[in-house]
Amino acid sequence: MTAPLTAEVILPVSFCETLTYLVPEELREQIAPGCRVLVPLRGKQAQMGIVMALYEALEVNYKLKDIKALVDHVPVMSQTQLSFWKWIASYYACKIGEVMMAALPTGLKSEDAYKAKTESVLYLSPLYRSEPSCQELLHGLQTKAKKQYLLLERFLSMKSEEFAVRKADLLLLDDSSPAALKALIDKGILEVQQQEVSRLKVLQADENRLLQLSPAQEQAYREIHQHWQTKDICLLHGVTSSGKTEIYSRLIKEVLAENKQVLYLLPEIALTTQMTQRLKKIFGPQMLIYHSKCSMNERVEMWHRILQEDGPLLVVGVRSSVFLPFTRLGLVVVDEEHEISYKQSEPAPRYHARNAALMLAKMHHAKAILGSATPSLESYTKAREGRYGLVNLTQRYRDIQLPEIILADINEAKRKKELVAMFTPTLVENMQACLQAGEQIILFHNRRGYASVMSCKECDWTPHCERCDVPLTYHKESHSLRCHYCGRQYPIPSRCPSCGKAMMASFGFGTEQVEEALHQLFPQARVARMDTDVLHERNAIGQLIEDFEQQKTDILIGTQMLTKGLDFDHVALVGVLNADTMLNQNDFRAHERAFQLMVQVSGRAGRKGRRGRVVLQTRDPEQPLIQRVLHYDYLSYYVDAMKERHTFCYPPYCYLIDVWFKHTSQAKVQQAAQYFANVLQPLFPDMVFGPFEPAVAKVRDVHIQKLSLKIAPSQSLLKIKDYLCGLQAHLQKDPLTKQVQIYFDVDPL
Repeated sequence: MTAPLTAEVILPVSFCETLTYLVPEELREQIAPGCRVLVPLRGKQAQMGIVMALYEALEVNYKLKDIKALVDHVPVMSQTQLSFWKWIASYYACKIGEVMMAALPTGLKSEDAYKAKTESVLYLSPLYRSEPSCQELLHGLQTKAKKQYLLLERFLSMKSEEFAVRKADLLLLDDSSPAALKALIDKGILEVQQQEVSRLKVLQADENRLLQLSPAQEQAYREIHQHWQTKDICLLHGVTSSGKTEIYSRLIKEVLAENKQVLYLLPEIALTTQMTQRLKKIFGPQMLIYHSKCSMNERVEMWHRILQEDGPLLVVGVRSSVFLPFTRLGLVVVDEEHEISYKQSEPAPRYHARNAALMLAKMHHAKAILGSATPSLESYTKAREGRYGLVNLTQRYRDIQLPEIILADINEAKRKKELVAMFTPTLVENMQACLQAGEQIILFHNRRGYASVMSCKECDWTPHCERCDVPLTYHKESHSLRCHYCGRQYPIPSRCPSCGKAMMASFGFGTEQVEEALHQLFPQARVARMDTDVLHERNAIGQLIEDFEQQKTDILIGTQMLTKGLDFDHVALVGVLNADTMLNQNDFRAHERAFQLMVQVSGRAGRKGRRGRVVLQTRDPEQPLIQRVLHYDYLSYYVDAMKERHTFCYPPYCYLIDVWFKHTSQAKVQQAAQYFANVLQPLFPDMVFGPFEPAVAKVRDVHIQKLSLKIAPSQSLLKIKDYLCGLQAHLQKDPLTKQVQIYFDVDPL
């Protein structure tokens, strides 16, 4: 008698790791790790799961439930992919079921979610496929049914060797008759079959699209290969518009020539839209585009193509692309590697796509390249320490100079009463000159809405969201106050509810108000706004970028979306409207992000042709970080920042884990958070901070507390995470705190 076979099954739940089921004898020869199965779960209908491992047991000492059905006879995941899921769950201190929920397309999470796309294909009946029988048929129709004769003649002129024509193609022809087609089908002359077709658009490539590398690019390209001889990861530190994409393209082409797969990661859909236009000209049919705007069915089709296709393939996508089922991964490219958009915040797993992609490359024995004009401090430190290769590309393509940065003092302009709305005279003059010359302008302001806040000028009362602990933002277009956390809208009060006076006024400004001011200042200019308030539709970002590329827009105002590597030929001027709002944040990474944002958005100017200009408006021109931006001095900024990080023991000199506590009861949240702190503080003296309320302490009626734990590099990160998970499990068994949501954010941003 054979030993019982058990299956360790991953389920899309957060209350356990995996569950064990008994494999029925009839499924024993077919089941394999990576296959989907239907299993019973807590009396519910059968739940879809993934087989992680199979074990033969000499005996089973406890009652196991049987697997109900095997969904796949061929695994939808590889062993490497399962190992990657396990690493994500372990490193980011979450359940592997939460990884499954994030990683697996919705269409694969239930048996009947995905529906194949089909089309009607017409076939000539086998009775008429010989030349004599076909001619006899045509002769009979010509005299008795003229329209059927003409349509069949058209069909025969279009048919392939398989005597097949798409029904839609035939009916698109001039003078085609649906009635005649129906008659041919009814007579058995033509047969209709439904055939599965792909939803994925086949991209066309241009021949010899690779550009000649400049001497500086050629040197960087050679250095990358040299580093790859001893290291698997290389950091390409290239100034804006230095031509990093052309270097990536060369490397990609080499890997595809080896019949391997390439993952090209981008931080935002906005950047994906433009970058894919460039890459498809080179790689065309070998390229797939994967992001959140893809439909459920498109995602499933891409999943199967990546898993099953044995040819070379380039996948361009955002952070979730790391979960695709690569089988022959040869290269990972992480463009704009410094971007915080690579970090998932909600829900679990709270992974960083850059770090996850590097682990994925390691598991596939693939090479990886990180690229940025403003690398993250962590990546640059690893490169300087020799853990990564480091290649510097200090020249812009075609030796175009970096834009000239001009500082404009907001306080000085205000003192002299020279401010025009939110624009200093320096910025206004430069905008006028650009518009007169037919050049384009980008204005950056990282606040959406019309005004940051409304309040009473008499008593300072400020409207707050009833569900969230945040002041409401004024949106003039919708004539409402809006919460940017829960999305709830409120009417604008005509009188202050506190003092009763009609003294409500708006303070601060957002992109909506900037757009209005531009229309008043330059009524002839064509102005567009790029923020999340105007980019809801699937193709909105692509259309906005295309209009700007084709110079249908003169001035583009936007939030940090504008800083993410977009490439426009005719932008002569960039304006940063208020640099200080980026600096004055209660976050140890605030200055790093501010430096990156300002340098990146500055790099949008003067990418082709003459040197561009940047007007950087600030209240403190002598601020040290502003001076570093003024001279594009990344190295001096890095040295300053690392001294500060070392003094206060922040990454990369330690690891950080944030522990979050959430519940509708503030008392229960405080109790759970304090318990954690009381246990951890004796174990990690001076390294536990909190519990405290974050800047936003309530969202959607849920109260929030957090504590932060610093971990020295000499300590075991894995053991500490296991200990934290044990504390979490203990609290979730306590009747007083079991409903409190507790989760961990490893390497928070």
